[in-house]
Amino acid sequence: MPKKLKPDTYARETLERYTGSSVSEFGSNILLVNFPRYIEMFAEITGAKTRSGYWDVAHDKKSSTSIINFGVGSPSAGIVTHCLSFLEGIESVLMLGMCGGIDSKLKVWELLIPTASVRDEGTSPHYIPQNVPAQPSFWINRICEEVIARESGQNARSGIMLTTDYRMWEFDKEFIDYILKHRIIAIDMEIATLFSVAYALNLPIGAIMLVSDMPLKKGGIKSKDSAKKVFQKYTDRHLTLGLKAIEEIKSRCKTRRIKSEW
Repeated sequence: MPKKLKPDTYARETLERYTGSSVSEFGSNILLVNFPRYIEMFAEITGAKTRSGYWDVAHDKKSSTSIINFGVGSPSAGIVTHCLSFLEGIESVLMLGMCGGIDSKLKVWELLIPTASVRDEGTSPHYIPQNVPAQPSFWINRICEEVIARESGQNARSGIMLTTDYRMWEFDKEFIDYILKHRIIAIDMEIATLFSVAYALNLPIGAIMLVSDMPLKKGGIKSKDSAKKVFQKYTDRHLTLGLKAIEEIKSRCKTRRIKSEW
């Protein structure tokens, strides 16, 4: 008779199946990304080997940091966060994502620290009630803001995002009116899910988002060519700052215990 799986075993085995990695290989700090380029750059910087599966990963034992490319969208964001919550010794999870700028003052290449995200997706209600806000661990936010200011000499923008599972919304006037009513700063497809599931399962999480396009401006919708330029010009800096933030998190975890927000 097949052995009955328990929730923790199921989550760990799912992570192993999707990544081709043993749970023992994962570091205490996790970077989450949407695109293969980040995995490749991480491997170049750290010397870690990449593994290609349903999710691409790389593990740097020296820094105890792992990076996972979980793809795009709310369901995958929910799965990866759920699975990571069952790993022992996780100090932090940091999403290095891309978003569409809605605030007209934003510029492509700017970095954004989301303080919350409107939950216009279908995964997070399975974890917390709809009236609970999707928010990050604010101590991780503070560290990210400090690192960006120190390393780049510029302050990251911050504000409320909106996360949707409606990918092709850019030509839908009714949906555009809907998001403008929320006075959001940017839009994406994962942040609210990541924050909600992490909150429900007591996983410390934050995000540094790269503004990759300005879809409400004339000519601002991301195209094949403009996306290529963003990857070529800005993703190196994005990953480097993410790694610096992880270093700072590790340093502070060593010198003092960071209190949970739950």
